[in-house]
Amino acid sequence: MSTGLRFLLIATITSSLAWAGDKPQRIVSLSLCTDQLLLMLVDKERIAAVTHLATDNNYSYMWKATRGIPAHSGLAEEIVPLTPDLIIGSRYSNSNSVSMLRRLNHPVLTFDSPTTLLQVEQFTREIGSAVGEPERAEQIIATMQSEITKAKSLVAGKTELLAISYAPNGFTAGKHTLKNEIIEAAGYRNLAAELGIEYYGNLGIEQLLYARPDVIIVDEDLPNQNSLAQQFTVHPALQRLLGERSPTRIPGNYWLCPGPLAAKAILALAEQRQ
Repeated sequence: MSTGLRFLLIATITSSLAWAGDKPQRIVSLSLCTDQLLLMLVDKERIAAVTHLATDNNYSYMWKATRGIPAHSGLAEEIVPLTPDLIIGSRYSNSNSVSMLRRLNHPVLTFDSPTTLLQVEQFTREIGSAVGEPERAEQIIATMQSEITKAKSLVAGKTELLAISYAPNGFTAGKHTLKNEIIEAAGYRNLAAELGIEYYGNLGIEQLLYARPDVIIVDEDLPNQNSLAQQFTVHPALQRLLGERSPTRIPGNYWLCPGPLAAKAILALAEQRQ
């Protein structure tokens, strides 16, 4: 099933749930990305549990909002005793847990991860509908659109710089990714896309030095800073390439999950344009 058809199907299901009766009062999230939106959309009294990653500020923008909310590790055995009346997750949530929860007649909705800003808006509306908060979803989307508009005004008329997102082991994001759209919306060209990387891939130090990007974007709060993989982003050759410039930095929890925080990543990139 195509992503567009899947979004349409989920939108129909969530609309039906929203019309069925009262708002769900004991909601469980099965993935970090649905954690984030759930915490934005719903008062904590209606959240039965989120994933343990939601409590970690390295990964979760909404970690402060998790205080007092139980956290789970994804096992159905942890979730069933919570007596949830709605469970939401991503298509990549623990499939064994999802299957078991559905066999036990728990209402489970899973969502595809957005790969465009337009799909982020759809994703927000669908979860807002499912949890009975369509108005809050529209408020989140309006804030997102306002931040993107501000970012574009900051870079209007400026020459596009060549940029790349660069993570441990040379991991980068190519043409058909939300990160690519974030980079382009902030007034940059994405080196990974220009080198033919379609989705996600790895770029060696030598390739990076040869391409000589104007900007190297690194996640600000990467855990395990002393790992060998992390040394890719602090390689002496990269330091020489940058010269006196500092890398452009984005908090990792802005764009680790494809969601409304993409707008904050765009604005942060635009504000760092030199």
